[in-house]
Amino acid sequence: MRGFTLIELLIAASIAAILGLAILATFSAGFKTYNKLRNGNLAQADVLLSFEKIEKDLKNTIRFSSIKFTGDKSSISFAGFINHSSSIGRISYFFDTKTGGSLIKTEQPYSYSLLNNSSDGADSKVVAPMKDLSFSYYSFNPATNQYSWNDSFDNAGGVPMQVRIKAVFQEGNEDFEREKTILIPIAG
Repeated sequence: MRGFTLIELLIAASIAAILGLAILATFSAGFKTYNKLRNGNLAQADVLLSFEKIEKDLKNTIRFSSIKFTGDKSSISFAGFINHSSSIGRISYFFDTKTGGSLIKTEQPYSYSLLNNSSDGADSKVVAPMKDLSFSYYSFNPATNQYSWNDSFDNAGGVPMQVRIKAVFQEGNEDFEREKTILIPIAG
């Protein structure tokens, strides 16, 4: 009689089980990677897109005597074109801890920003959720007679040469930091 012995069947079943576990482990790792990329990189994408928005606005800033360029460690405000139009107004970005940590952008028409420094007439929107955000400004320091990075900028009528943005955001259980330095063309 021709047939398989018990040992041959056990060896074949063992090989099939090992191959099945290897295929299962490969698919499982693939699905975990896919889910991590799909869910985890959204925070980084939000931060990078917010950097691009800030860069676009800063590169299009204008010198406007009624709206001065000001900034501190957690906020920045300057004159620019608002609402994707030819209307001039105050553009502000600030880190809001009240929302659990978000970058907020406000656009305020010139008429409101001229009357007072309140948020009347301002259009606000959340740009990206973050754990922390800081701005620093590269400008001429008359006290030291040289250019340097500072945590604030309030030079009447002036614009800093560069603005550096540092953002801390969370992906999964890990904190990540991204930094971008933006050259402002009209400062030169």
